[in-house]
Amino acid sequence: MAGLQWYYVWPTILIAFHHSTSAIAVKSETVFLQRPHPVKSPSELLVSIAEDCKILGIESNDVYGDFHIEDRDDSYLRSFEAEVAQDFGMEDAVFMPSGVMAQSIALLIQSEGRKRFACHHSSHLLLHEEDGYKELLQMDAVPISTKDKPMVYKYGVPPLLTQDVAHAFELLKSTEKLQKAGDVLSTLILELPHRELGGKLTPWNEVHQISQLCKEEGIHFHCDGARIFEASAGYGLSLSEVAKPFDSVYISFYKGLGGISGAMLLGSSSFCTEARKWLRRFGGNLYTLLPYAASGWSGYKRHVKGESRLATFKEKQEKLRQIVNHLSKMEDVSSVLSFDPPIPETNMFHGLLRASAEECLHASQKVEKESGICVLSRVRDIDETDPAFDSGFRSKFELAMGDTNFSIENDAFYTGWKDLVNEIKEGKGS
Repeated sequence: MAGLQWYYVWPTILIAFHHSTSAIAVKSETVFLQRPHPVKSPSELLVSIAEDCKILGIESNDVYGDFHIEDRDDSYLRSFEAEVAQDFGMEDAVFMPSGVMAQSIALLIQSEGRKRFACHHSSHLLLHEEDGYKELLQMDAVPISTKDKPMVYKYGVPPLLTQDVAHAFELLKSTEKLQKAGDVLSTLILELPHRELGGKLTPWNEVHQISQLCKEEGIHFHCDGARIFEASAGYGLSLSEVAKPFDSVYISFYKGLGGISGAMLLGSSSFCTEARKWLRRFGGNLYTLLPYAASGWSGYKRHVKGESRLATFKEKQEKLRQIVNHLSKMEDVSSVLSFDPPIPETNMFHGLLRASAEECLHASQKVEKESGICVLSRVRDIDETDPAFDSGFRSKFELAMGDTNFSIENDAFYTGWKDLVNEIKEGKGS
């Protein structure tokens, strides 16, 4: 491992660089257990977008978001937005280049002069956006933590619940002598599912209770639905049912749907009218959004509308549950690996390992070389403040079941993990 530098970009791809080389090469026949989507070259990607345009009947570019076009039949982009809005039971929708932009715009519209919003402590806005809400929006966050709650899950942190929200609202009112938390708090953001918690879902009855609480306090209720399609399958509810408790919803097209980029913000007609104004102010209504929108619409048709033979999100969740259940019963594997949550609530989980990230990756490389199975390519060390650290875990990884790893036989997961654990134990001399 001498001369090797590890660059951890959680939860994206971990890349290992040698000082004298560009990157570690992998065999073309390697089976990647952690890879949810196929990897395409730039030329393959552009060719696929061209094919998407033909299949979708897109014959002309959108221009600056086609804001000036009222008739959906005159714009593929407005047709796309209208289709998604209808499926979610919302009045309107606006396509945007990124989720960061979409959620920032939602906060600005809903602020109405109030400069604070609330969210779970693991929110993307707090962890991965360089304090954009402070620097760009001039807003402050009120984090609602569930870290110190009783261990409902064996090793992990529970999702946001009504009692957490109610406590935060009451604390704010008592501290600042307010009639309603909504006097200073504009929006509560709820992520479905909680990505940083391994895909955990706030129980559905709790979502409704939180929605009612927000109404009583005069606070907008916004859904961070970056993985809302996965949440819909986890709840066993339609998209419109999942969206109903919320005033606004953000969805992503490049995560579970495999698009190259892009997001959509959904809400009332007046909300989306304002969103288009803010999109212009943010510079987000590009001269054309065609590559992103066409790719996103194609992914939506294939994965959500069922216009393909791809596995459903529910089928992906079921396969993941089978794998987790089997691995949990393998004593040699379970002595090193645990799952958070123990039973996947969506088509993803976080794995907890009793070895460092470096030890795990070194073992994974040996297994890959010998068997052609790459068990781990993305992993990070666990911080000492993580509840799992006190239980002896030293690293964690994420696995999302997508089209690519869904096609891998379950036995490959069992064999790969058994070999990986053996390598880890041999490396530790146990």
